[in-house]
Amino acid sequence: MDRVELTVGVKDAVPIVLGYLPLGFAFGVLASQAGMTVIQATAMSVLCFTGAGQYIALGVIQVQGAIITAVIANLLVNVRYFLFTTSMVPFLKNHVNPVIASILSYGVTDETYAVAINRYQNHPPTSAYMAGLNITAHLGWISSTVLGAVLGSMVTNTDQFGLAFALPAMYICLLVLLITKKSDVLIALVSAILCLVIGYIWPWSMENMFNMVIATIAAATLGVMIREF
Repeated sequence: MDRVELTVGVKDAVPIVLGYLPLGFAFGVLASQAGMTVIQATAMSVLCFTGAGQYIALGVIQVQGAIITAVIANLLVNVRYFLFTTSMVPFLKNHVNPVIASILSYGVTDETYAVAINRYQNHPPTSAYMAGLNITAHLGWISSTVLGAVLGSMVTNTDQFGLAFALPAMYICLLVLLITKKSDVLIALVSAILCLVIGYIWPWSMENMFNMVIATIAAATLGVMIREF
């Protein structure tokens, strides 16, 4: 494995890890308060590794909802990863072994995808880079979950630390890094406006997250149309 590429992947994951720390910590705290043990909370971060999905599952647990509700909600929320990984195929197919790529794709998140796809515009993908990026990000999430679960009894209100804004802030930073053309700005604005308008007409709730899905599909379609012209 190329040590240089591995090191670059680890370094590129550092900003992601910094964003994951407060979110994973908050999840660990909430999981502890919901009655989960440290091992259970950690296992969820190891086996599931989807911040939004884990918070949804936690919400279902807190209201003693049906397991199938958490499963279906996770499938709906995380179907975007199918689109993410599919869009990476043209970059990976001639450079990375499909088996290795499939294994490493387990670590693909919104953040690692954004960082990776940005790098692939100017550098050929390697399994070493993917491993450094995805594994480091995953370890950061797991570590913060463990810390939050262990210290869960000592934190009574996570909102007072402003942890809820950590995820939007990280997404904004990633968006800024990816915007290189005027068309990128247009697509980002259309997506944001659609999400807000649909959310206003159809208020967001645990059962309704389609405003983000619809906005994403519409913005992605617009992006393809602009690229064609």
